[in-house]
Amino acid sequence: MRTILVLIMAALPLVASAQLSTSGSIAVGGSAHVKGPVTVLGTLSVDGNVYAKGPITAAWFASPGRGYPSAPPGRSLLKVFNGPLTVQGSMVVHGDLVVDGPITVNGPIEAGGGLDADGPMVERQAR
Repeated sequence: MRTILVLIMAALPLVASAQLSTSGSIAVGGSAHVKGPVTVLGTLSVDGNVYAKGPITAAWFASPGRGYPSAPPGRSLLKVFNGPLTVQGSMVVHGDLVVDGPITVNGPIEAGGGLDADGPMVERQAR
């Protein structure tokens, strides 16, 4: 029963409220629409599109998530962040990434499509 509930929730879009949200790892089987500051203390994995209007901090970001081995047929994977994006590990995007604010990644950035930032982009390699 729990597995069915998790699968149903994964198929629905993720919508975060305007209040500060903090959680462990998040895996989304569809698209994510975030309207506020979000801190993920683990992996943020999204199979579909991401639209964010607030800061996002994650330990690790991957797209697509485990739901798709590659981009879904006939669908682009667009990631749009309208606020600061901070990733405490590596960041892998299989699609286009658009950020209207600074990007800080404490690890390598890898993008399979275009990467466009309207603010400073900082990539910090581990020493």
